[in-house]
Amino acid sequence: MDAKLDNISNLGIYVHIPFCHTKCTYCDFNTYTGIENSINDFSQALYQEIEFWSITNSNYIVNSIFIGGGTPSYIDQRIINNIIEHIKGNFNLHNKSEITIEINPEDVTHHKALLWEKSGINRSSIGIQSLDDKELKIINRRHNANTAINSLKTLQSIFDNCSVDIIYGLPNQSINSYTNTLNKLIDEQPDHFSSYSLQVERGTLLEKQVTNKNLEVAGDELSATMYEKTMKVLKENGYEQYEISNWSLKGKRSLHNMKYWKLDPYIGIGPGAHSYINNKRFSIVKSPKRYIDFFGQKQNKKSINEKIEYLNNNGMLDLYENQTKKNHIIEYLMLRLRLSDGISKKEFSEYFGIDFDNSYYNKIKKYIENEILIKNSDRYYLSEKGKLFANEVAESFVE
Repeated sequence: MDAKLDNISNLGIYVHIPFCHTKCTYCDFNTYTGIENSINDFSQALYQEIEFWSITNSNYIVNSIFIGGGTPSYIDQRIINNIIEHIKGNFNLHNKSEITIEINPEDVTHHKALLWEKSGINRSSIGIQSLDDKELKIINRRHNANTAINSLKTLQSIFDNCSVDIIYGLPNQSINSYTNTLNKLIDEQPDHFSSYSLQVERGTLLEKQVTNKNLEVAGDELSATMYEKTMKVLKENGYEQYEISNWSLKGKRSLHNMKYWKLDPYIGIGPGAHSYINNKRFSIVKSPKRYIDFFGQKQNKKSINEKIEYLNNNGMLDLYENQTKKNHIIEYLMLRLRLSDGISKKEFSEYFGIDFDNSYYNKIKKYIENEILIKNSDRYYLSEKGKLFANEVAESFVE
């Protein structure tokens, strides 16, 4: 099947594995520790949900799978293999699909990496976060810097597409220690970097530590300096910034994550997983127990919309909304602004039948004058300075 045909839409599948050995202090994802005794029941429910979504007689073809969490690398490889096999059996899978697994450094062995590769995984994403052992300990990461580097090298010996995640603005982190992490990782030449600003999320242990003044995280000025350093150092070393928080070597952009930013369709499998398909945005309930109880029984529905309605009517969706044209426009603009390619006036007009300049130029004029936004014949995109003001510019579209 040719994914370039006009009547074919590429589809992404995200699989959420909610299990972790320990929980990082900053994490607000739908993850759990100490419930390993439910892994077998959970995996069976996961296979059943994949079968529930089965889309083989349609114009969708899967060209990206992302197994995230949580810690997918923590669970038995047989489950990972079965997940991929169930997807292959229930969807049209492109023969050049990008299949990614998120990995914690302490889980990596050469044997496990070979098994992941054998199952069809062709891209690894390793959560290193920092190469400073004191910083890692503060945020409750289980690995140290030496383990992280060795694990990355092991993955690179198996996969030809390896991504690393790092965080700036960590407690007690300095510009020097962060730059040291960057430079040491660049020496290893991973194919892709994701660098995120630390966020103090409500309900996390980090929030409690900061509120009680037990820890202090980087302020806006220091975080901005670290972000500017990231852009500068990665650019100097041949990495292209294609999104606010993502850099890659040539040809190594994350195909799956691009779906989120371009509002392409994707289905989320697992508790708390989000989906966007048929102009509907929804997410499965977060509770692993409720998830297992529901999907532990075989569920059969016909069309995609019938399946979504069925989940909603049975109380299995935490979020459910039909995409209105107004919301679609706002999401399109805010997400496209994150990409280096920015907003195409031609594409915007073709999508929505609206002239971009007539609708928005006055709202963003000041950002152009202050060289925060760059305007060329067809596109508006953020300057390097402008990337520090991405949220402010995005909010101007909503006003």
